[in-house]
Amino acid sequence: MSVLAVDRRAVNTHVDWSGVRERVIAVEEAERRARGYEPSGYPTFEPVLTPAEIAEVEAQLGVTLPDEYRTFLAEVGAGGPGPALHLTSLCRIDGTWGWLWDGGYHWLLDSSAPFVETEDWADQQIATLRAAGYEPTTRDEDDDYLDDYRNVFGDAGDEAWYLERGRGAILISDNGCGMTGWLIIVGPHRGELRDRDCATNPPFEPYVDSKANRHTFHTWYLEWLEQRENAAR
Repeated sequence: MSVLAVDRRAVNTHVDWSGVRERVIAVEEAERRARGYEPSGYPTFEPVLTPAEIAEVEAQLGVTLPDEYRTFLAEVGAGGPGPALHLTSLCRIDGTWGWLWDGGYHWLLDSSAPFVETEDWADQQIATLRAAGYEPTTRDEDDDYLDDYRNVFGDAGDEAWYLERGRGAILISDNGCGMTGWLIIVGPHRGELRDRDCATNPPFEPYVDSKANRHTFHTWYLEWLEQRENAAR
């Protein structure tokens, strides 16, 4: 069964984003006033995507985006303020859709297989290396076979390792200082968020609420907005 077919089996329910765009803009403006800044001359959000553009994104990627994020793109914006620093911007560059972050890096989703959870990452690396006819030899405390990837794939080893680590997910937020947030697009945890701290091979940790429930895009974003509104008051 294709990845596209698997993803379309997920149940999509309507998510209510009404008023969220206006609330974010209001809290951004309130914070600027509190700091004595002039109103910003730049839009708070990237423009929303049209149904045709979202369809083009999904056709290129071979997936259906999680409904909570899909409706956000259509009703709130394709990028803008968000948890930590800001959301990455979904945009088309040279005809290809991807997520823009960190001064110009365009993250392209690899939807060829499910996102690999941290606890399964060592096994995934071993499988990839053995499929290439190589028996893994180097394993450090982070379950990292990066040196073996370099031995197998040469100069492309670092990129192959990095891209495989993020396969099935998109880089959804830039949290500063090398810290990032990820939205799972393909796999059993589709629609959930993961937090990644800065290091060579840090774990992907689920974002959770005060009751230890795993966040989806909608709950993650609204929790952040409510916290900012409370702080602004």
